[in-house]
Amino acid sequence: MVKFMSFLGIRQLHHFVSLVEQGSFARAATALHLSQPALTRSIQALEADLGQLIDRSYGKVRPTAAGALVLERARRMLREGRELRRDLQLLEDVEIGEIRAGFGPFAASFLLDPVLEALVRRYPRLRIDVETADTPTMLRALEAERLDVFIGESRSLAALGHLQIERLPALETGFFVRRAHPLAQLRAVSLPALTAYPVAGPRLPPHIRDFFRQALHDAGKNAGESADPAGEDAAALLTVTCNDMHALRTLMLGTDAVALVPAAMMADACAQGAAVALPMRPPSELRAQYGIVSLAGHSPSPAARAFAALVHEVLAQSRGTQP
Repeated sequence: MVKFMSFLGIRQLHHFVSLVEQGSFARAATALHLSQPALTRSIQALEADLGQLIDRSYGKVRPTAAGALVLERARRMLREGRELRRDLQLLEDVEIGEIRAGFGPFAASFLLDPVLEALVRRYPRLRIDVETADTPTMLRALEAERLDVFIGESRSLAALGHLQIERLPALETGFFVRRAHPLAQLRAVSLPALTAYPVAGPRLPPHIRDFFRQALHDAGKNAGESADPAGEDAAALLTVTCNDMHALRTLMLGTDAVALVPAAMMADACAQGAAVALPMRPPSELRAQYGIVSLAGHSPSPAARAFAALVHEVLAQSRGTQP
């Protein structure tokens, strides 16, 4: 009957795996930088605990049936041991490191709080410097190496070859009003209808400004109105520009302002009946392309890798809790 080991020596398992892979005690001892008698004693000690593991009758070392089972488990244990050492080293490197991270307005509205909290809880000694700004501002900071990484609108950056962009799921946005707002009673709301009220949103990237400019222009033509002057494009839509999404949310809930904000940050207010997502017609998918942006050709620090992993973890958890 096989005796259970009181202590399963990782070193002995390593010796056993090497012996099977090398096929002889002499070659295994050389590979392990051990004397052959020392290797023999190590294998004998292992067999004293687990029973006969090696069949020595064929001239070449072969595992017995029990040895084959131990070999499979030993390889797994050794692999997990290497991964554990790597993870512990990564943890140590992160703990003594620093991360300088930026968040765009939309990303900050629902990612900044949980990611920052997770970083502090998991790596309490990590030095963290966080900046919130629009994408052009963060890009300049990244290029000047004042930031290690930022989460920002990625579509306008896609053509820049000196950047490494790790795409994140598209961020759904929309126009929201308080429950008592006159527009909240409508089944369909056109873009020009918003301009009868203050419209608040973040500083928009060029392609979004172009989208709104063209939509207002087309709506005006369909209504038989003359086109706006060249300077009255998307600025005619947004009357309040603010990169603080929580300030926009507060403004919307307390006034007749229409807020262009991420849908994720409005889920609770809508569920509680405090806010309404406007049903825009014609329907348009207002999805912001976001990504984790860093400089290409630069190896990310352990802290930067940990930051990116936590961003994905938080996003996965948020998707898992959505109805």
